[in-house]
Amino acid sequence: MKIGIIGPESSCESVKESLKQIDGELEISCYIRERVSHCGEVIEKCEEECDAVLFTGCAVEDYVTSVYEMKKPYTSVERSSVSVAGAFFKMQKQDMELDAFSIDVVENQVIMDLLDAVQILARNIYSCSMQPGVDEQEYVDWHISLQREGKTNVALTSFVWVYNTLLAQGYQAIYLKGTRETVRRALERLKNKYALTQAEYSQIAVEVLQLTNYDWHLGNYYAAMSEKADIEKEIVQYVQSIQGTIFPFGKREYVVFSNAGVIENKQNYNRIQKLQQKVKETGIELNVGIGMGLTVYKAEMNARKALDNSVRRKKQELFQVDEKDVLLGPLDTERQLRYELISSDPKIREIAAKTGLSEHSVLKVIAIAEARKSYIFDAHELAECLEVTVRSARRIMNKIMDAGYGKLHAKEMAASGGRPKALIEILFK
Repeated sequence: MKIGIIGPESSCESVKESLKQIDGELEISCYIRERVSHCGEVIEKCEEECDAVLFTGCAVEDYVTSVYEMKKPYTSVERSSVSVAGAFFKMQKQDMELDAFSIDVVENQVIMDLLDAVQILARNIYSCSMQPGVDEQEYVDWHISLQREGKTNVALTSFVWVYNTLLAQGYQAIYLKGTRETVRRALERLKNKYALTQAEYSQIAVEVLQLTNYDWHLGNYYAAMSEKADIEKEIVQYVQSIQGTIFPFGKREYVVFSNAGVIENKQNYNRIQKLQQKVKETGIELNVGIGMGLTVYKAEMNARKALDNSVRRKKQELFQVDEKDVLLGPLDTERQLRYELISSDPKIREIAAKTGLSEHSVLKVIAIAEARKSYIFDAHELAECLEVTVRSARRIMNKIMDAGYGKLHAKEMAASGGRPKALIEILFK
């Protein structure tokens, strides 16, 4: 993914540095214009050369999108309370009063929340939030007029050009930089938008979330309802983060519809694991299955296959089934297994027929053996692989050997003595 950053040079370099620290694999190009009203000059070139556009501030975004129809995903780096808090720190270092300043672009609520947090009573604080179509020179004139009249001591501005102009004319000014936090949030939004626009991610994604042991957990009716409401709040927040749609299904299931580009990535798997952990703190298990498909029905059926696999393992592990019926997982471990749920390979069908195993089990053994780079199993390892008892695994091992698809590799004696452990090499390759 190549990102084009548009804005003043100092802001572009600051944002670029933060992006590199957040994700060192990003390809980044800067398209520099010092004034907001000049940024439209580079947007066409930026879109030709990049996959997505990141504006250094909302003023740049507002101006460019008002004069140009964007074709690529885009967003801007916001100015948060952290940016304003940084300005307060600089004011304190310069022995300035914190209750007499002018500030542009930042929303009033952000300013009021911060003033409340640091217990500052507003005396002469003047705020001018983002106003579309207003030229930077008007912001300069506004800040200057307040300082000339003695109402403020300093101007806090999100515009590099306004900041430089004020300093050049001898007025006090502090530039509100975007922080790494706001750059990170902007990057997340941009990645989600980019994923949604990609043709390869045009397929539908469905997640089925199941409160597996919720029925057992029910005690006091009202306490259970309250607890469930807290859990549903966490689930809704997760669904909002992936730009999805949620539908309750019965008392303990939720079906989430979204786009494969947003769902199918490590960042989202981490989100799900955090959600599972929060729910687990209440004593309830949340199992999740992810399904992909070209139709809603197919995606949901695949999600339920993945969910069944998770529930059977009883470990809250995350699995995914794609539109080709390929199972991927567990997604919450470093070793991810990939095997087909349905096979048209005549060799797989032959092995299944001769050993008595299902095609699914044959494919699963192959996938696990490939992942661990060894086709040698003992009964306990095969039992875990096929999710059967050790006794059943020993019977399966005998069937595999009788069918000519296995051979005794060694017998391993435990240090404490007892029955030697047979190791067989499975010849499914």
